[in-house]
Amino acid sequence: FGSSHPGSVFSPAQFGAAAPRRLASMAMRGALAMSRRAMMKIEPPVFTKSRFARRWNMMDEDRVKFYNWNLACIALTAVPFLWMYTVNYRTSEDTMALIRTLNPMGLEKIKYDLRLYG
Repeated sequence: FGSSHPGSVFSPAQFGAAAPRRLASMAMRGALAMSRRAMMKIEPPVFTKSRFARRWNMMDEDRVKFYNWNLACIALTAVPFLWMYTVNYRTSEDTMALIRTLNPMGLEKIKYDLRLYG
């Protein structure tokens, strides 16, 4: 607290009976000033060191979703084409035998009656 030494900053005679209250309020004011100073300090943001060391953020998540949707759409579009490639598109088992009988050399163009197909 202080001594009765003449060079002392605070002496008990200065405060009298209200010394503990004044010291408590001064200590509180100092604590508030220190906390105010601490709140004013703004830490600078941490930037990445290179373009290869990036943070994972929402834009990257959206990009992954976009790529996955594109991949799914491409796969779904390919399904009918793959089916048409592998399916037996002849109307019956006798179609090839009839074509070989009617056009054995493959020189003639076989014309179909389009009214049969609607």
